[in-house]
Amino acid sequence: MINIWYPVKPKPAPRPRVTKRGTYNPKDYTDWKKGLSFLAKTKMKNPLENEICLRIDFFYEIPKSWSTKKKESTKWHTNKPDIDNLIKSVMDGLNGIAYKDDSQVISIQARKQYAQFTGVKIEILRGIE
Repeated sequence: MINIWYPVKPKPAPRPRVTKRGTYNPKDYTDWKKGLSFLAKTKMKNPLENEICLRIDFFYEIPKSWSTKKKESTKWHTNKPDIDNLIKSVMDGLNGIAYKDDSQVISIQARKQYAQFTGVKIEILRGIE
């Protein structure tokens, strides 16, 4: 199992922007993805082969404006961004580094939750463990 902690606010994969010159993604998204890719390179020598399972936890800071009661009773982040777009950004950032191609991913477990911090915790498993 390979663990990656990316202490940056989770960024969803956007729809590519279309211009007369072609398509592109916003700079803040490409920077976020490059940061994740760089971090993954420090953890891995070569991309894994065969089937891969991912466990991803997305952490969002609890809003300071919330009452103490709401802070204590709310665990799950049910607001935007959508979890499928968050998963896509992680898979794109790890593609070619943690695994040769994201088609190798056979299982994904993902959660969005509130915490005292922000970031993304990723566990990469060989096959189903």
